[in-house]
Amino acid sequence: MGADVAAIVRGRGGAPVLESVSVSPPRAGEVLVRVLASGVCHTDLVAIDGGIGYPFPAVFGHEGAGIVEAVGEGVTRVHPGDRVVLSFASCGTCAACRSGHPAYCELFGSLNHSPETGAMAVEATGEALNAGFMRQSSWATRVLAHESNTVPIPADVPATVAAPLGCGVLTGAATVLNVLSPTAGDDLVVIGAGAVGLSAVMAARASGCRSIIVSDPLPARRDLALDLGATAAVGPDGLAEAIAAGGPVRHVIDTVGTQETTDAALAALAPRGTVATVALRPGSNRVSIAQGRLLWGRTITGVIEGDAVVQRDIPRLVDLWHAGLLPVERIVTAYGLDEIERAVDDTRAGRAVKAVLVTPEAASEATRRAADTASAPVADRPTDAGEPVGLLFTLRARTLDDAGLARLWRSLPPVEPAELRGLWRGWAVTTGHRAERMLARSGWYGKRFHSDSEVDPIVVRTGDGELVADETFSHGGASLWRIERDGVLTVAMVYDALPIVDSFTRITPDAVLGVMGGKNTADEGREFYFVLERDAD
Repeated sequence: MGADVAAIVRGRGGAPVLESVSVSPPRAGEVLVRVLASGVCHTDLVAIDGGIGYPFPAVFGHEGAGIVEAVGEGVTRVHPGDRVVLSFASCGTCAACRSGHPAYCELFGSLNHSPETGAMAVEATGEALNAGFMRQSSWATRVLAHESNTVPIPADVPATVAAPLGCGVLTGAATVLNVLSPTAGDDLVVIGAGAVGLSAVMAARASGCRSIIVSDPLPARRDLALDLGATAAVGPDGLAEAIAAGGPVRHVIDTVGTQETTDAALAALAPRGTVATVALRPGSNRVSIAQGRLLWGRTITGVIEGDAVVQRDIPRLVDLWHAGLLPVERIVTAYGLDEIERAVDDTRAGRAVKAVLVTPEAASEATRRAADTASAPVADRPTDAGEPVGLLFTLRARTLDDAGLARLWRSLPPVEPAELRGLWRGWAVTTGHRAERMLARSGWYGKRFHSDSEVDPIVVRTGDGELVADETFSHGGASLWRIERDGVLTVAMVYDALPIVDSFTRITPDAVLGVMGGKNTADEGREFYFVLERDAD
C-alpha cells in the first residue's frame, strides 16, 4: 500500500477495507490533518447501514485526533504542528450559530453529510471517494477537515483519549453540562451505559450530583458505571424500583431512544424535570408520549452533540480530563487501523464500549508514554485524582504547578451562592505566597457565609477557642456575587473595603477550590489558590 490508507465501505452494510488513497491539498478554510486515532461511533454504524443516506463508496469516522500538517487560505485558528480533535462543522453565520448553538446549524446536513468527492481518491485507479463524513472521514491516515471542526488541544493528551472527545464523549458530557446543568446535590438518571451514557455519568459526578442512577442490560457496563461514579446501576427492569427508593429526579439523559426507554425516562421525572434524548436511530424512529406525562412542567428535549460549541467545550473536557474528573481512558479499547473490521464488530456486539482505531505512529507514541510513566518517580505518576478524596489528597500534596491549578479551577463546576452557607475551614494550596503568609499571621481559620450580603472573610480562633470574625484584618465584611473568571461564571466573594475577589469552583458538595483575584493579589505573577471545606457551625 501507499503512504496513505483509508477504510473504504463500498456498499450498504459492507465491511470497511483498507486501501491506498491519495488526499488532496487543503483548499480555502480547510485543514490537512495526519490522523493518530479515530473512534468508532454508533453513528458510523448507522451510516454504514444506510440509515443516514450517505453515498458509497465512502470513508466514515468522525472522531478524529491528530496533528495539523497544512492549512488552506484564510485558516488562522490552527497551525501546522498543532495537536487537534476533529468534531462537527458549522457555518458560523446562521441564526443558530450566531446565538451560540452551532450543533443546530442551519447547514449542518450539507456541511457534515456532504459527499466531498474532491478530498480523497483510490490511489491505483483515481476513483473518487465520498470522504466528507462529518467534514473529516477520519478512518484514514490523512484527512481534510474544516477550520470550524478542528480544535487545538495540549500535546500531553493521548490520541486515544482525544479522539472520543469529538463526538461520543462530547455528546454525553456536554448534554449534562450544557443542557441538563445539574447543580450540587441534584439527582440524575442515565439510560444506556455506552460511551455516551458513561460520559454523562462522569460529567454528572464532576457536577456534584448526589445520586446518579444508571440503567443498562449488560452487567459489565453497570459495573463500569459504578466505577466511574454512578451511585446505583440496575437493569432496565430494576429502574422503576430504584427511582421509587429515592423519588423522581430532575434530570434524565436517554441514550437509547426506544419507546421503552422514553417511557422509562418520563416515568422517572419529577415535576419541572427534563429528559434529554440524544440517541440517533435509523429512520424517523417514532415514539409516542402520553400528554399527561408532560404536565407539571415536565420537558423532553432532543439534543445534538451536547448542544456544544466545540471550540469552547472540547477544551473544557480536556481540562476535566487533566483534573482526573473525566477518565476517558477507562472506556476505551484501542485497535490498530488494520483491525478496523474487528473494532466495528466488537462495537456492534457491545464488546467494546468505545473502540478507538490507532495508527502505527499513535501506537508508538502510546508505548513511549507508558515507558515514561513507568520510569517516573511514584509521586509524579498519574493518581486517581478524579475521586473527590483523591483530588483533595492531590491538592494537599501540593504537586500541581500554577498552570495545573489554573486548569483544575477552570475545569471544576461553578458554585451557587446558596451552596456556601455556613462555616468553612480553609487551607492554602499555593505555598510560599504572600497571601499565605499574611493569612498565617492572622491565625486564619476559614470563612463564614451568613447570606449573600453578609460574609465573614477572615474567621480566626481566639485564645479561648472561640471562632470569630476578624474585621480589623479584613477591613470589614464581604458579599457574594456571580462573576465570570477565566470563562467560568461562578460565585465570588467580594471584600467590602479591599480590592480583593475570591472566586470558587466546586470539588465536592463539601469542598471548593478558591482563587484570589484583584489589585496586587498576585505574588511575582503567582496567583493564590486555597481550599475551603465545610465545617460544623
